[in-house]
Amino acid sequence: MEKSELREALMQQLWRLNKLDLMVSLREFIEGELAALYYLSGCEGAVTPSQISENLRVSRARAANILRALRRKKFVEMNIAADDRRKMDVCLTEQGRRYCEEKYDYIVRYFDLYVDVLGEKDIAELTRLLKKTADSEVLLRSETREK
Repeated sequence: MEKSELREALMQQLWRLNKLDLMVSLREFIEGELAALYYLSGCEGAVTPSQISENLRVSRARAANILRALRRKKFVEMNIAADDRRKMDVCLTEQGRRYCEEKYDYIVRYFDLYVDVLGEKDIAELTRLLKKTADSEVLLRSETREK
């Protein structure tokens, strides 16, 4: 198979993969409101909006919009920081924690089904290839910048 055919086949399958419900569900944990909740659920105590912005790799304005939406839904509380009145502390509410846990449990069940469908051997091979891809990102990024 020629390089162009391999490239096109890869791009087509990645496009299809991106449209799977599995990926749509996972993407929620990577970006947006659920990603912020998931980050907060793993933190001890309060965090600042700038920490959320840095962790999610979004602008501070985008983080502020996410937090505003989460506050409206009563998933987070925001209070003036005790040590610096110019800062805000963001805390996950119990309602936000429950919502995040429900979404996480759903995606875990979905991935368990995916493992059952593909089987142990294929999942291990897919995981190996995905790790190799992720580990190669730095090299790929530097190669594309040089051209």
